Amino acid sequence: MSIDLREKARARLAAEQCAVRINRAAPVRFALAYPNAYRVGISSLGFQLVYRMINDCADASCERVFLPDPEDLKLHERTGTELFTLESQSPLSEFDVVGFSTAFEMDYLNVLRMLRLARIPIRSTERDDSHPLVIAGGPCATLNPEPLADFIDAFVIGDAEDIIARLAALILLHRSESRANRLAALAGLPGVYVPSVSRAPARAVCRSLSNYLQDSCIASPEGEFGRIDLIEVGRGCGRGCRFCATGWVNRPPRFRDLPDRIESRRLGLIGAAVFDHPRAADLCRRIVASGGEFTVSSLRLETVTPEVAKLLAAGGQKTLTIAPEAGTQRLRRVIGKECGDDQIVAAVDAARSAGLRKVKLYFMIGLPTETDADVDSIADLLTRLAAEFPSIDLEASVSTFVPKPWTPFQWHPMEREPVLKKRFARLAGRLAAIRRIEFGGESPRLAIVQGILARGDRQVGRLLEAALDNGGDYRAAIRESGIDVDWYAHRPRSIDEVLPWEFIDAGIDRACLWSEYRSALRDRDPGADEADCV
Repeated sequence: MSIDLREKARARLAAEQCAVRINRAAPVRFALAYPNAYRVGISSLGFQLVYRMINDCADASCERVFLPDPEDLKLHERTGTELFTLESQSPLSEFDVVGFSTAFEMDYLNVLRMLRLARIPIRSTERDDSHPLVIAGGPCATLNPEPLADFIDAFVIGDAEDIIARLAALILLHRSESRANRLAALAGLPGVYVPSVSRAPARAVCRSLSNYLQDSCIASPEGEFGRIDLIEVGRGCGRGCRFCATGWVNRPPRFRDLPDRIESRRLGLIGAAVFDHPRAADLCRRIVASGGEFTVSSLRLETVTPEVAKLLAAGGQKTLTIAPEAGTQRLRRVIGKECGDDQIVAAVDAARSAGLRKVKLYFMIGLPTETDADVDSIADLLTRLAAEFPSIDLEASVSTFVPKPWTPFQWHPMEREPVLKKRFARLAGRLAAIRRIEFGGESPRLAIVQGILARGDRQVGRLLEAALDNGGDYRAAIRESGIDVDWYAHRPRSIDEVLPWEFIDAGIDRACLWSEYRSALRDRDPGADEADCV
């Protein structure tokens, strides 16, 4: 059956519940792009907040665009239909700005796909005054913009709240000027990085999150969580896990004021560690007392008390999700997670007592100092949990450790693919006989690509272009682009090496990160107080 692309967009828009009004007469037009499927992008609270903030600007309007669904993508390519926005079905080439929200490195290729579908030159140097400015923000842009620097005109580094209105006003002021003048003006904004101008930016930090919007403005039946209202309870995390960028680049952690009134029947609480908020449990009690339901995006293992488990069950959750990350306490100490097996058992017991019937556990392989014995201990732990809690279904998800910028492990090499595959197969083999354990994970090969993109410099743009041209075959793209996998993924970095992202002033003490890294390799307890690193 033939797909009418515009009719599908109109039907999708009609199914939404949206609280945002667009000023069609506004002189500056933004197309806010999410480089993944609609169901993923519409579930991003950060994406929705930026959409709403732009539309709150008096002189700006904002529409949305997503990576077409697979069947739609083929039709776009076959018919040559230019990529268009959801709200007005306008081609992206008609907008002043196309802004990408970059949350995952593996979406970088989709950024290029969307530019090509929009008939906007892929490389920024090939664009002229007739083309929109292409801007990127989000977590990946903040951590390391360099892999996309040849394709993006300007990056928003850090929090967008204090930047959006100023950026829109500046674009309006210089709208009739040349592209070079507009980019030079943007480079003068704090928190904005323009690669062609090359001024080193400082990460923008919104110190007063409660002065800005915190809840979603769009609900869609296609969203990953269905029709649910999302609320950001806080940003950042002070726990200091050595592998986690959120716990370092988003320092200091900041909590939002939580709503006094519960007006929604279903709420999703968003934060790196929701129950670290001092009033999170109280909010959950009020949601339950009002007859509502809630979900949480993430919670720390240490915060899973019997009361929290009962609140989760009363709030409609069927599954407890925790992230031990490693199978041994020694390796957890290396990565900065201070929890023992007894705490994991206690959390599962709390879930059972609360009436939850499923526990999902996240682990990583390829962690610094990991041995085969550490991997075997993941299977040992899961086997113990299956034996002690026969009424609980267990799901184990295993991913590959990827060193991220602005963390103590930014200097550490990734494990090689054959070792990763062997360890993954080792786990799968040991758990296959236990029927109540559902086991799965991510491809080690794609994790290595992610590692190249996460810590890459501007040269890895060649890899993305090659993958764009060959349909996303990264193995072939590595050969075609000449990217040295060992150089980007598997070698240790020294303290003397200037890393590609370090031109950014992220507000993090490099010496502190190095000290944490050396401490981890010595298998010592975390040695730096948060104040020493910020």
